[in-house]
Amino acid sequence: GIARSTLFGPVVRKEAVQAMLLLAAWSTSGWLPSGHAMRMALDLGLHRALEKLADTNPAKRRSLEEERDLVISARIWLCLYWFDHQMSLGTGRPIVLRDETSVRHCRILLNHQFSSPSDLRLVAQVELIAQKTQIYETLSPLNGNVNHATLSFIRRANVALDKWWSDCDALHRETMDEESLLRKILMGELYYAKLWLVCVALRGTSWDKMPFEQRELAFQAKEAASNCLNTFLTSQAYRAALRYAVHDSLVTAAFSALFLLKIANLFPGEVELPSIISQVEQLTQLLSEVAAERYALTLRLMLANLRRKLGLGTSMPTPAGAAATAAAAAAAAASAAALGGTMDESGMQMGGMMVDPSQQQQQQQQQQQQQQQQLFGEAGFNMMMEEFGFGWPLEGGTIAPAAIPSWLQETNFTDLGLPINGSDDIFLNGPQWMTDLGGPLPEAW
Repeated sequence: GIARSTLFGPVVRKEAVQAMLLLAAWSTSGWLPSGHAMRMALDLGLHRALEKLADTNPAKRRSLEEERDLVISARIWLCLYWFDHQMSLGTGRPIVLRDETSVRHCRILLNHQFSSPSDLRLVAQVELIAQKTQIYETLSPLNGNVNHATLSFIRRANVALDKWWSDCDALHRETMDEESLLRKILMGELYYAKLWLVCVALRGTSWDKMPFEQRELAFQAKEAASNCLNTFLTSQAYRAALRYAVHDSLVTAAFSALFLLKIANLFPGEVELPSIISQVEQLTQLLSEVAAERYALTLRLMLANLRRKLGLGTSMPTPAGAAATAAAAAAAAASAAALGGTMDESGMQMGGMMVDPSQQQQQQQQQQQQQQQQLFGEAGFNMMMEEFGFGWPLEGGTIAPAAIPSWLQETNFTDLGLPINGSDDIFLNGPQWMTDLGGPLPEAW
């Protein structure tokens, strides 16, 4: 209703802008509503609010109501600025809002008489996205070409990110304890920004062609991803608040987990596999509990693939696994009966024709390989839903290889860089994926 009434008609209230922004924030496809909200805000002149607040000319004295109205306008504009940049960096689309002067006075809100506790969080987000924008515009054109100048820039960027966190955390510390939700989110965003920095730098670079410097960057990013997950998973406040999280917050946690799984796939002997698997499983369960199945299912898919490659068992028995075991036992018993014998408790044939244990082991291995081929297909990802612990109502449902995002395809497993289309190339999404499983995934937004 709001979109229809404001698309071709005049915008008269700021509440319409706020409503469109809320719609964009709690949607997995918020690009269009956020763009409409931005133009509505421009039409209302909200982009001038901070500049007016910074003008302390006595000749332009404002009433308390006018001052309060400007503060509200400034908050809305800062939210739009952050969201536009975050959507662009997260999806690979060009940044629409390029007027940096409209947010340069954002810290005015922190000491204003109408300041609120959430202003600190808002200002921190705006300052961080400004740094990430500079990082992206510097590193993205290099297409993974990391030289000494690039490494120097990455070091400076890490120092700048640490300073951002130190300054903002000092302000948070004045009114919040160490376990508060906003301070935990701030810490998690620092680690994720460091992970994201390296992934932008390594875009298009394969691990098997990495020189020593790039390999070191990859393991620095692994530490950042692990710290990011650990920060969130050990915070009860964060776990409780996740069910209200916007798309960007879910991507922060889920992408960190996916990066760890990629590193584990590429360097299984150089990482702590039990720790990585435990972290990812905890996050997967948490995402399922808050109806974020798009992200949880992607993680289950990668976990199952990692276990298959490394010969690890599933973390818990699944209906599919139990059925396969029962079917194998029945087939073995039938074979034994046909040969005039029986099976003992260990599965060895008793009576009739004796079977060489080594030959039986070889046959079992061949059967396992055939089962894996049926489950994973030629592309490595034609999987039964129950294989990775997800009960789906569609009987016999599978995930076809075409539905797997490009960044997760076997052919791109060596690419540790951030894909050009951002989250669209990382998480399960799109009409084909929804059709294959009988409808869209349940979501909380």
